[in-house]
Amino acid sequence: MHYTSQRDIHMRELTKCLKALANERRLLILRELVRREPITIHTLAKRIGLSLKSTSKHIQKLVECDFIEREQKSSFVWCHLNRKHGMLQSFLSHLKK
Repeated sequence: MHYTSQRDIHMRELTKCLKALANERRLLILRELVRREPITIHTLAKRIGLSLKSTSKHIQKLVECDFIEREQKSSFVWCHLNRKHGMLQSFLSHLKK
């Protein structure tokens, strides 16, 4: 039986989230959210020049790390930053520039 410590789990989660932030397209998404939140996924895709499908996949990675939150309102999915996320706050200050 393999024992996985809480520390190991935390390190894997941290690695996953740092990888999410290391993607240029995801950083573009975060920058757009800093500038114009909340925003629909459709509008976001247009602004960053990606397909809706590709944008949705990138958003899912950011949601998994709790960097952004999605909210369904009728036929639209709105995204906004999770400003309570500690690690994200450090990055947001650089994205505002």
